[in-house]
Amino acid sequence: MLLKLLDSDDFVLGAPLPWDLLDAEGKVLFRQSQRIDSGPLLQKLIDKGVYRRAEATAELQDQAPVSLSQLSLAPGDMLQLQVLSPNHSERYQVRVIGFHAPISLLVTAPTLNGRLVFIKEGQRFLARGFIGKDAVAYNTRVLKSSLAPFAYLHLAWPDEVQTMRIRSSSRVSVDLVCMVTGEQGQSAARIADLSPGGARVVSTVPFAASGDELKLAFRINPGGVEVYLNVAALVRAVSQDGDQVITGVEFIRLSEADRLYLTNMVYQNLLKEKL
Repeated sequence: MLLKLLDSDDFVLGAPLPWDLLDAEGKVLFRQSQRIDSGPLLQKLIDKGVYRRAEATAELQDQAPVSLSQLSLAPGDMLQLQVLSPNHSERYQVRVIGFHAPISLLVTAPTLNGRLVFIKEGQRFLARGFIGKDAVAYNTRVLKSSLAPFAYLHLAWPDEVQTMRIRSSSRVSVDLVCMVTGEQGQSAARIADLSPGGARVVSTVPFAASGDELKLAFRINPGGVEVYLNVAALVRAVSQDGDQVITGVEFIRLSEADRLYLTNMVYQNLLKEKL
């Protein structure tokens, strides 16, 4: 079961709850339609961390949750761990070392700026990854944090994993400033839509011809964390639309980390909410 962390904007004091209110373990604290009339009580709950079940769109509901054992998870696969806390939103990139189903998944300990991040046992995370053509997400917690013979974490094996097929053609509308670097030099443009495999770039003047290779630098915000990308791309089409030039590009030689960031952003937009 995927959980969505709630904040004060999700509540109306004294109004019936539109969903069951859960703790980090998924246990029901207040049933749907119950009321919370006390402001201090509500604030205490928010400070501690309360959740509801994450909703899914019709597209996602067509794909039933699966077991992690059913997916082709392999050592070396990258996962993103998002801290489940009302006061923190850190996200860390880790790699799968191995697993012992249905007990635990072993991953590298996260680092930040080259330094090891201390992760306490019991810490809860939302794990996201990209396995084959599927984006996956599930809630987990740290069972054990070890430093020997190297730093790694034992993550609890999830009861179920939510998956969503992300195609390279799945696009989301965005409005991102970008810097294009190619044979004609540098120029500023805007990305109008984005997919894991490419983008539609809008500019006032042409900056490349079909078949040209260029670099595209831009920032995205997959789930609240700003990420700077500088990716290679191949121009597939150039057209004129009024006073605008529309350039379609295909990303090439994407790193695994960049592909995961792009896929997460598309995944979250398709779901219409952050899981």
